[in-house]
This record gives sequence, structure tokens and C-alpha cells, in this order.
Amino acid sequence: MSKCLSALLFLSSTPAVVGRLTQSASASRSGRSSIVTGAKAFAQLRQTRAGLRNALRAGSQLQPAAEATAQSSRKDNQAIGIFDSNFPEVVDEDQMLFQSGFPISPEELIEKAKRYYATPIGQWDRDELAEDFKFMGPVVGPLDRDSFLKAVSGFRLLDAFPDNNARYYHFRVDPFETNRVWTTSRAIGTNTGVFAGTIPPTGKVVESPPQTLSLKFNEEGKITLMTVGYVMDRSVGNTGGLGGVFGYLYAIGKPLPFPEAQPWTMSKRYRFFNFLGSLRSKFSKQ
Repeated sequence: MSKCLSALLFLSSTPAVVGRLTQSASASRSGRSSIVTGAKAFAQLRQTRAGLRNALRAGSQLQPAAEATAQSSRKDNQAIGIFDSNFPEVVDEDQMLFQSGFPISPEELIEKAKRYYATPIGQWDRDELAEDFKFMGPVVGPLDRDSFLKAVSGFRLLDAFPDNNARYYHFRVDPFETNRVWTTSRAIGTNTGVFAGTIPPTGKVVESPPQTLSLKFNEEGKITLMTVGYVMDRSVGNTGGLGGVFGYLYAIGKPLPFPEAQPWTMSKRYRFFNFLGSLRSKFSKQ
């Protein structure tokens, strides 16, 4: 700002300098003192021009510097958060999304996510997934692009549950990761077909608990990360609190034979830890 102000001062003083230079030139005929005055005026004019050049150079550097400062500020805001003035521990999502530097708008990202989820499971387009794509669940992955596509097509979920409906809702862009769309699902479906090519139909209805899913996009609009199966309330539905395919298998009475595919149960160590806690609480009251 100080350099720009100097430039303005130089500009405002130039007419006066030129006027004095003209006067000095006309008076030079009358004596040596006028010549000295003219020389001083020329020197002052050269200083003015040099100052203007320096000010213009400084001005040309201000815009990149200001942009770098703005980018740094946006990164800080994304990392720390912008907070609601009335609720100091609640972030101002709209403001954080407004300051996002990601080239795809939140509305476009949500539309992309909806179109992707609208494609039947197992029929997802490989080209929509980035080369560095990763798939992750609570106990599955990370899987790369080819491994993921092979896995989802192998279960043949829609053959087993022709009426399956994921019931997606609550699409929102993460204010801290503004290239990520979070979604909630409460899937339902009836097992009227063969599951995974070997499990005969049971006729049972699956009601999944609310689960959180997400898609992360790169600047080209391709998906770099997909997460599924993170249960929000394990007391809801009939999958034993399990999400994803593990929940479907448990609900139809065909759970996979390892702990991660079974409903959560308290370990012996955890039970012992709770016992010690209750014992301590009992004695502290006496």
C-alpha cells in the first residue's frame, strides 16, 4: 500500500515539476542561476520517472502476493474452521464452502454423487474412477480400482435382492474436505434370488441401519476414494449392527465365519475392564 501511495504522490507532483522545468528553460537566457535551476528540475524529473517505474514494478508484484496470502488464509480456514458467531464450537459451513478453492462447486459434486449412486451396484463405469482410486470400509480395504470392481460384481447383490433400494439421503459436502460428498443410506431389500451365485433365496427382508458413505473427487471430477458401511446406530434394523454386504448376509442367516462379519460382542478383556470400573465405583461410594 505504501508503494502505491508513493506512486500517486509522484504522479500528483509531476505537473508542478514540468511547470518549473518550463519556467527554468525560459529563464535560462537571463543568467547562470536559471541554468542551475533548470538542471535541478531535470534531476527531479528523472527521480520522478524512476519512482514511477519502481512503483509500477511493486504494483505488479502485489497481485500474486495477495493471491498467495488469500490461498494461505483459505487453507488455514479449512484446517481450523470458521465458526458461527453465536455458537463458538459450531463451524459456519456455508462460509467455509464459499471460501473453498476447489474448482467444482458443492452443488455439482452432490449431483455427481447422486448420478454415481443411481447406477446399479456392479454396473459402475470404470472410467469414472481415478487411476489412484481406493475403496474402504470399516474392516475392508483399501482396494484399488480393479479389485473393487471385481469384488462388487462377484456378490451379484441385485440378483439376490431384485427390489433392493439403498434409500440414499442427506447429501452434503464436507466443509473441511470440500472435494468430498457424504451420504446416508438405510437400505432395504427382499432376498428372492441366489446370493453370490451359491446361497439360495430365503425370502427374508433386510433392513439395514443408517450407514455413512462418502465419495471423494479430484479436480477432473473423477472419484479417488469411496467409503461405505460405517454404521451410525447399530440398534436399528435387523443386520446385527453390521453394514455393507456383511449386514445382508447376517440378516438372511448366512453370516461369514469370522468376527468382523458377526455382530459386535464385548471381549473378555473389555468385560473385565468394566468389572474393575464398577468395583471401583462401588468402593468409592462407601
